[in-house]
Amino acid sequence: MKVISAAAVSLAVLNTLALGSILPREKYVKIPFVKNQDGAGNVLGKRSNGHEKFVLANEQSFYSVELAIGTPSQSLTVLLDTGSADLWVPSKGNPYCGSVMDCDQYGVFDKTKSSTFKANKSSPFYAAYGDGTFAQGAFGQDRLKYNGLDLSGLSFAVANESNSTFGVLGIGLPALEVTYSGKVAVVDKKSYEYDNFPLFLKRSGAIDATAYSLFLNDESQSSGSILFGAVDHSKYEGRLYTVPLVNLYRSQGYQHPVAFDVTLHGIGLQTDRHNTTLTATKIPALLDSGTTLTYLPSQAVALLAKSLNATYSKALGYYEYACPSSDNDTSVAFDFGGFHINAPVSDFTMQTSVGGTCVLAVIPQAGNATAILGDSFLRNAYVVYDLDNYEVSLAQAKYGTGAEDIEAIKSTVPSATRAPGYNSTWSNYASVTSGGNIFTTASKNKNTTMNTTSSAKPTHRNKRALQDVAANSATSARSALALPLLAFLLILTVISS
Repeated sequence: MKVISAAAVSLAVLNTLALGSILPREKYVKIPFVKNQDGAGNVLGKRSNGHEKFVLANEQSFYSVELAIGTPSQSLTVLLDTGSADLWVPSKGNPYCGSVMDCDQYGVFDKTKSSTFKANKSSPFYAAYGDGTFAQGAFGQDRLKYNGLDLSGLSFAVANESNSTFGVLGIGLPALEVTYSGKVAVVDKKSYEYDNFPLFLKRSGAIDATAYSLFLNDESQSSGSILFGAVDHSKYEGRLYTVPLVNLYRSQGYQHPVAFDVTLHGIGLQTDRHNTTLTATKIPALLDSGTTLTYLPSQAVALLAKSLNATYSKALGYYEYACPSSDNDTSVAFDFGGFHINAPVSDFTMQTSVGGTCVLAVIPQAGNATAILGDSFLRNAYVVYDLDNYEVSLAQAKYGTGAEDIEAIKSTVPSATRAPGYNSTWSNYASVTSGGNIFTTASKNKNTTMNTTSSAKPTHRNKRALQDVAANSATSARSALALPLLAFLLILTVISS
């Protein structure tokens, strides 16, 4: 049941968007975003004294957009997140501000200074995220703009209490909204959906399909873009393959997928001379732009580490190995059912303060855990999220393309074809084992494996603070889903210098 509908937004108003585009015949909304750096290097080691502290280049980074809210307008920077589905902003009255953290860097919203703010008569807002942050408050509406795009009428939450320095623009599936699957909704047994940002754009007539394309761009670039209702064919190479979302929570009564989980059919390593399959075990994997690092089952991380001659460091809690050279062409191949997305191994590497020593920045997860493919993976992929059809289309990202080639999405993703393994999806959790050959199927499909001989990119330096996911909370990294019994626990020691 939808109880909060999007206010009507005319195309005449929407056409005032400065950096986006909505054409009369090709309707879409382009939203550029920037990469923010937040924080200095972390010091990782054991709790006890006596161990050398390794300083890692682990600056927190996230992709963000700037919003103008209220009358007069107040500017706030929010994280762009495919792993959650609600927009919320921090309140000026947040007790964590000042004593615990600096809230002025990304802005806070003072509803008492807005003459147009109206509170919603809806459920309380509460969201808990995989990195240990939370936000709670109440929903409301106000004048809301992004670069001239009038979003007034879109419901958002004002968090009166939060330990996060910035708000979140969640653009995930509506079933992931806190009013439907969040802690409050589950406990109170009062679940409903409302028009979040993607649905708001469709309801307003700005786009024809509830779908969007995400291009994070190369690591060296400070910005990327997201196209609502369209695909930019210039931003990828090879074929655009479609895979279905998998429903991890069907047994708990959810008829449709609630998050962007897809089937990862296997993982391998590639160079210009050799292909090595690490595993062909099917793993459910969440595509989450709100997470910087990549998380894999512990057995998969061990296989990857062994292939890279990395050894586990108890002092760090990481696998460490010799830093790859600048001309190292090794890439990690992610198989999605007959086609691959390749990412240079340097994207999964963090430097330490010890010269020549690096750590493998792929976080192991114990138990029946899903993989989380964060920004270190997503930078290498062009991803089209189709919320209407519960599908995702992927291709290898292409950088520095120049002229755009944008095509609106009417009902299905244009130029996309079903992956060879479309109907062979994950169904049950299984231990990750070595063996198999993910390259046999892919080699039969033209243009499915790209960039295997390209030089590795610079070592990834911009990493989100590592997650500590609480037990009995199935919150993904930046999702607000409150589904019991499917939790995983990742414990990582972080010691301040």
